[in-house]
Amino acid sequence: MPHDRTLLYAGREFTVEHLRSHGKEEPGWSGPYTLESRRIVFPAGRAMLDLRWGESTWQIDGLTAMHLADAMVYQLRAATQATQRSVIVSRHHPGRADDATPAFCLLSPRSLYRIHAAQRQLRAGDGGALAIASLVDEFGTARRQSPLTGAVARARRLLAETADRGTRLSLHELADAVSRSPFHLARSFRQHTGLSLHQYRLHLRLASAMERLVDGDTDLAGIAHDLGYCSQSHLGAVFRREIGITLGEARRALA
Repeated sequence: MPHDRTLLYAGREFTVEHLRSHGKEEPGWSGPYTLESRRIVFPAGRAMLDLRWGESTWQIDGLTAMHLADAMVYQLRAATQATQRSVIVSRHHPGRADDATPAFCLLSPRSLYRIHAAQRQLRAGDGGALAIASLVDEFGTARRQSPLTGAVARARRLLAETADRGTRLSLHELADAVSRSPFHLARSFRQHTGLSLHQYRLHLRLASAMERLVDGDTDLAGIAHDLGYCSQSHLGAVFRREIGITLGEARRALA
């Protein structure tokens, strides 16, 4: 995929870059990519793609962080035409034995906010490296995601595709779309992701709200309406509960 890289930080322990990958117009898998060194990729946008390594395929969305191993050969397939934005941390020190295989985990809205805030600080030359280092340490203890197949994978894709729309799918509509009963889908989804369907959609919507703030959108009421909230205060209450700051504070910090 064509992409643009921006160097945000270069230190002795690690390097931080911002990557914008532009989705291809043609469907299908890319050619193989080979990594020169291990890295952790944090999401900074809500686009979705698939990553294939060996016999396994993972879904990457606006909540998924991934550790890619030394000399890893993989392929990508864009699930949407949206631009994929990521913060890439390339580590320079020797890896551990468990660095030999890729790992994927879901980030909380609070961690996503810290990624955006650290990126903003690095761009402004006002620190941010310590925050990135802390996020890298957290990744080492986060719950790992297994490759997804079947109904859970289809449900997760539908949630990612519809999370930033005002009209949302009900649990019954989502279950019908993936040919499962609401009970079995809800149970399988929590077993695989550690989150309920409602929590997952809520986290995706907060990720969309943060991306719009980063893009300079100052219309908080408009963001709330577009994401399906009944009012700005409703979104603000959810935002503060999950992230710990107000929408206004986030707008000032991320713009």
